[in-house]
Amino acid sequence: TITFAMLVGFVYLNTGLLRAADNEAQLASVISHEIAHVDRRHAIQRLQQAVIAEGLLTAGGLDQNAAISLGVELALHRPNSRTHELEADETGLMLLIQAGYAPIAAVDFLQKLLDQPNATPDFLSTHPHPEDRINALNERIDLATASNGKGLDEAAYRDHIRALL
Repeated sequence: TITFAMLVGFVYLNTGLLRAADNEAQLASVISHEIAHVDRRHAIQRLQQAVIAEGLLTAGGLDQNAAISLGVELALHRPNSRTHELEADETGLMLLIQAGYAPIAAVDFLQKLLDQPNATPDFLSTHPHPEDRINALNERIDLATASNGKGLDEAAYRDHIRALL
C-alpha cells in the first residue's frame, strides 16, 4: 500500500508513491482517487458493514476462526470495496480534470499496476482488476484530449521530488 484514506478524512502517502509515479499528473491521479474515497464516505460505510458482520457472527454463536473471517470478508466486504474503488476512480477522475491535470495519467498509472508481476489474486483483492478499472476510465475519457492538461513532464517531476527521496 502506497497511499490510503483514513476514516477521519486524512489521506496518507509515502515515498513509494512518489517513486512509482512517472509524473505529477500520475501522482495527482492517485491522490484524487484517495480524496474521492473520503468524499464518498467509503471508510465509514466499510466500518458500518464490519460492525454488522461482527454482530451477525456473535448473534449466531459462531467462533471467529480464520475460515469464517475469510468467508465473511469475501462475502461482505470484497464486493462493496470493489464498487467503492470504481466509484473512487470515477470521482477521482473528475477531480483530476477539475484540477487541470491530464486525465490520461489515471489510466497510465493503472497500466503500471497491471504490468507488475505477482499481483494479488483477483478473488482476494479489494480492488477490481486493473484492466477493468482502465476500461471503465477509458469510457469516461475523451481520448482525443486525454493528454491535454498539466503534469505530464517526467523530467520536471523527477527534479521536484529528488530532495524528498
